[in-house]
Amino acid sequence: MPIRPALLNHPTVEYLMAYGIMDQFKAQRGFITYDFETLSDQFMKNITDQTTLLSQLSKLSIASAEVFPNQDKSYKLVKRCYTLFDELSENYQAQLENYGLPFNSSFVHLWLAQTFESAEQIYQCMWYDDENIPFDRCVKVLEWNSSRFDIALL
Repeated sequence: MPIRPALLNHPTVEYLMAYGIMDQFKAQRGFITYDFETLSDQFMKNITDQTTLLSQLSKLSIASAEVFPNQDKSYKLVKRCYTLFDELSENYQAQLENYGLPFNSSFVHLWLAQTFESAEQIYQCMWYDDENIPFDRCVKVLEWNSSRFDIALL
């Protein structure tokens, strides 16, 4: 039985304790992590009389991992790495078509489509058999080891 007040006040724990079915508790451990890698292009560009742009970030790659919760409370790791994703590769256009993306989409759009698909699968793993049991309906997406400006690429 959980001993922390935050857990005791959680709607799922309250429901399970009220009906004496704490053995059905599932820790909601499904999540997605990602890390953007960027390249800084150095150049001097005068924007105004007082502003000069010294460099600009360009997207280089994305590393991503999805963790799916199992019924036996263990982890199932599905790892997808998009390191140096090549937009000119043979199967790139086929992958874009598979997700209904325009032919000129960047690998970031493809990664987002695949990530939303994975989030839906993780969400399905989090369901309880009894639909009356409330649960956190969010899939956590965590940015890993990146600066704030990397998120601007999305």
